[in-house]
Amino acid sequence: MSQQIISGLGSISRLTGILENKNAKNILLVTGKNSFFTSGAAKASESLFKRFNTVRFEDFEINPKLNDAIKGTEIARKNNIDTIVSIGGGSVIDITKLILAFLAPGQDFEKIINGTIRPKTSNLNHISIPTTAGTGSESTHFAVVYSNKTKYSVSANFLVPEIVILDGMLILSNTSSQKAFNGLDALAQAIESHWACESTSKSKFFSRKAMPILFKKLPMIVSGKASKEEFQVFIEAANLAGQAINISKTTSAHAFSYTFTSKYSIPHGLAVWLTLPKIFEVHKNALTTNSKNIINYKELENSIEEIINLLGISEIDIANDLKNFVLDLGLECRMEKIGLETKAEKEQIIKKVNFERLKNNPVLLTNENICEIFNL
Repeated sequence: MSQQIISGLGSISRLTGILENKNAKNILLVTGKNSFFTSGAAKASESLFKRFNTVRFEDFEINPKLNDAIKGTEIARKNNIDTIVSIGGGSVIDITKLILAFLAPGQDFEKIINGTIRPKTSNLNHISIPTTAGTGSESTHFAVVYSNKTKYSVSANFLVPEIVILDGMLILSNTSSQKAFNGLDALAQAIESHWACESTSKSKFFSRKAMPILFKKLPMIVSGKASKEEFQVFIEAANLAGQAINISKTTSAHAFSYTFTSKYSIPHGLAVWLTLPKIFEVHKNALTTNSKNIINYKELENSIEEIINLLGISEIDIANDLKNFVLDLGLECRMEKIGLETKAEKEQIIKKVNFERLKNNPVLLTNENICEIFNL
């Protein structure tokens, strides 16, 4: 299924017309608790409650939990929902996808999240409207879910939202830290997608377009100096990063990040950057030493060269340049500075790595590499 993307400042105003064209009747509106109002989305979508049978679902946590997804599924079934509209950040969009994955009757939710069985198609329309510029979840076929503090990923092609509305006005109200965390996530996705083993010419097309915009505009976005038009360009670039990882998936920085978030409550976008600068350096050094652990030398060489040129950074001290980029956003990405000081703590994170994402890394990381990444 090809996705329709509607983009532009104020484009959320087209939502009612889209739903009427889809002959929607019973709508489940999935939103954040506060962002729905602060973003301006609530005011812009008031007509939904007047023209359609609309039920709002916002009773769930950030970083979707299995029980929350089941709760949303029960609400959708009870109200005979034919269309779902998700308005919010990555957690809002992911829990909407989980509802769609769980909706068909007679399914075992536990088996779906652990990958034992594939979810059955729900055949509901899903219109997604992000209020953050970060995860790109509005254009991916997978959703993150946590059960007992363990992260799982549910994937199916039908989980890609049918229609996406990208309205830069909706991210203006994000706090500086939200803009930074989300933007860092999008930038990491674009970088990782570009060097991923599963990257393709199409995914590289998306990541090439996304990277320079995200890297150059994020400081302006965070500082509040960006214009509305620049916010629109930025949310479109974040979406391109989402389209890139929808094809290639992410790699080692994301593989290590999930435990930082689930165990230490470090925001996901920042969690990725606790390891990404050193991983970048490890990849560059592997090329320099002609390491036997590189999956495809020429492919990685071209990818690293392109990323460096697209970001406009120096080849000499990549790790510190990237760390300083994060520090300049007002965030801390050095493990020791945020409380992860002991060898035991770091080893626990390493043990819980997401191996699916680690296998997509262009360099087979050795114990020595991992010790370097974690400063052990």
